[in-house]
Amino acid sequence: MRAWRRYLRNEMRTFASLGLLLGRRRNLAPGATEIGYAGAQRHLLLVTGVLTLVEGSLFLLVPFGPALHGLLLVLELYSVLLVLGVYAATVVRPHAVSTKDLHIRLGAFLDLRVPVRQVCAVHRKPENHQGKRMITLADGEFVLALNWETNLVVELSEPVTVTRPLGRTGTARVLKFYADDPAAGAAAIRDALAAQAR
Repeated sequence: MRAWRRYLRNEMRTFASLGLLLGRRRNLAPGATEIGYAGAQRHLLLVTGVLTLVEGSLFLLVPFGPALHGLLLVLELYSVLLVLGVYAATVVRPHAVSTKDLHIRLGAFLDLRVPVRQVCAVHRKPENHQGKRMITLADGEFVLALNWETNLVVELSEPVTVTRPLGRTGTARVLKFYADDPAAGAAAIRDALAAQAR
């Protein structure tokens, strides 16, 4: 799938997340346990939304003319809905684990599916990734950092294919990501491993 098509698909999923949030639903498989991460982004997205509204209000004070003001209003509404959609997506599309799969997610943009049978270890390990990209994939290690932090590490028995938001792929055997409650997240993954071993 081409990058622009992935971008449009991700954007549609982002806006659809608003409906799921309003309906108090989650994008989870039956029997899956959610591992939330929305708390890490809540304040940043709130500030972004407020700044977007302030910026749009300031443009209304400039005498651009009705046509340009109409266009700016449409862009303003789109921007605010996009920020709300991104937050909604982090809430309704949490990381999730079942006896079959572990899903590591970033809203509507990324959903890395890992068969639980390939997980050989999981542990809590807070790490700071200051100055690096949010998503990195290098040397067999996948990092999904929120606010430059990760706090869960999953080690795999064999590599999985990681597809980034715009379609680039790579493989990884070590997965690092953030959870609001890393202790509960690690426990849920261990429970899934134990249940599958029975």
